[in-house]
Amino acid sequence: MKMLDLFFLLRPIVLIPSWAFLLAGVLRASEASGQAPPALGELWLPLLLFTMSLAGSYVVNQIYDAESDRENGKLFLISEGHVTLRAAWTMAIVLIAGSLAGSLVFDRTVLVWTILATAIGLLYSAEPARLKARPVLDLLANATGYGLVAFLFGYSRVAPISLDTLVLSVPYMLLVAAVFVHTTVVDRPGDEKAGLHTTAVLFGDRNTSWFGLALLLGALATGWLLGEPYPAVAAFGAIAFFLLSIIDPGAKGSTLSYQWGSLVFVILIIIRVPLFGALLVLLVLLTRLYYRFRFGMTYPKLDF
Repeated sequence: MKMLDLFFLLRPIVLIPSWAFLLAGVLRASEASGQAPPALGELWLPLLLFTMSLAGSYVVNQIYDAESDRENGKLFLISEGHVTLRAAWTMAIVLIAGSLAGSLVFDRTVLVWTILATAIGLLYSAEPARLKARPVLDLLANATGYGLVAFLFGYSRVAPISLDTLVLSVPYMLLVAAVFVHTTVVDRPGDEKAGLHTTAVLFGDRNTSWFGLALLLGALATGWLLGEPYPAVAAFGAIAFFLLSIIDPGAKGSTLSYQWGSLVFVILIIIRVPLFGALLVLLVLLTRLYYRFRFGMTYPKLDF
């Protein structure tokens, strides 16, 4: 069970969106260059190295968020003492160091991306920067980590990065920001008790929901204008839930918003890369079994 605890400390379910944005970059670069997308087998090493840097950052995030996670009744592994701080720090250091060293030794084209992913993850979670506790900077860190770095990393696997590529990342960043602000609404009660000044703590639930809708419409508009179908379609598919969160602000509406905003995007990628879908089904099933037997709860689940 301890080994399973350490595995699920990596939060494989939360890795899914980062993989989706990475694959979106691969697909868009392939489409723009007229090439067939590379097989997943060709991407396994860079994907593994990038994933290690993300997973290490997720562990650091849980270490620093133990108090607010306890208040919010989530991510029990560190907050409830199932994994010790020593074990968590060891896991984080091994993953991050392994990612950076592996990039340096096996594929130096990945190094800049693992450095960026690690730097953003640590700035978001760790003191003294602790961007998670700084309103608006919290969503900028997430938008940059997923919508920019993960997307550009995937794009770079097929074609070189240019100024035009940076512009193409804008709708992806806006989509991530729109989804993320709703997670701050869901976590606001516990974050507030723990003294964290997140976007939702600053603006309140309803104003944050309006902010999220503006960001979502920005993703829809820029995606359409720039010819980026994935963020545009995902934004359109989530509009109803974002409107619901304004009508009835709070955890329920915001949970629906961030779940469906992410899910529609992921489904679009699965349509193009079915093997990715098979991996996700396996991860979801394993995670549900683990949380059912470990904590007697159903996770992950979709709210309707």
